[in-house]
Amino acid sequence: MTSQAPSVAAFMASVNPSAVSHSGNDAEAVKIAAELREVVRNAANNAPRSLQVHLGPSELGVECDRQVVHKLTGQPDTNHVVDPWPSVVGTAVHAWLADALTAADPARWIAENRVTPFEGHAGTADLYDARNQRVIDHKCLGSTTHDKLRTQGPPRHYYVQLLLYALGYIRAGYVVNSIAIAAWPRTGSSLAGLYVWHHTITPEDWVLIDQVLTETNRRKDYAALVQAGQLGLDQVPRTPSGGCYFCPAYRPESAHDGGPGCPGQNTPK
Repeated sequence: MTSQAPSVAAFMASVNPSAVSHSGNDAEAVKIAAELREVVRNAANNAPRSLQVHLGPSELGVECDRQVVHKLTGQPDTNHVVDPWPSVVGTAVHAWLADALTAADPARWIAENRVTPFEGHAGTADLYDARNQRVIDHKCLGSTTHDKLRTQGPPRHYYVQLLLYALGYIRAGYVVNSIAIAAWPRTGSSLAGLYVWHHTITPEDWVLIDQVLTETNRRKDYAALVQAGQLGLDQVPRTPSGGCYFCPAYRPESAHDGGPGCPGQNTPK
């Protein structure tokens, strides 16, 4: 008599429930998950963008002096709570969109172009729409940040980033009349989740960019003092901006143990 393969129900009944975890269905699966995570973390942490010390357009508009000075002085990151996966997903989406758009119409869409709004602060702009003379930045956002963009508009550093890309294109000889954020949903499974924020550039926008340049020069002065040992990083002013969780200098324990890092906006130091 030929033996029959066990049914799915019988197989599932044989699985030891105590061996199932959030990461896998048995000890070997959990080990595989841990190894894969470690490869992703190491690759993300050692990517050129993660290791760069110079400030690009995406960072010049950050509201907190301490966060920017931390980067300028090459301080080791103390934030070990941020998961690199959203950044990995965002990088992959950006690359796919660049290929798709340039293949669709290379005369209209200029993707991943290096621009320099200020000397020493070059950055790679996601997209220029030559037909509409518009700079577009892709953001691959989780549901909370996506909803905030819909209801509150972009945070200051997104807004400044786009204006700086626009300035970089203008200085390269292009015409830029407007900027836009294409907010792609990182969660969910539908293109219907795409939300676009658009803004026509005004003279007031260039006043803001002048302010950002003044801020940047002040922060470079702070950085020089920190590097000369005349000022501690914890003496550099910090500005509550709601973005502490993603700051490389974030370390809430520093409020209690006197160790390196910044405790964030809600803890005095």
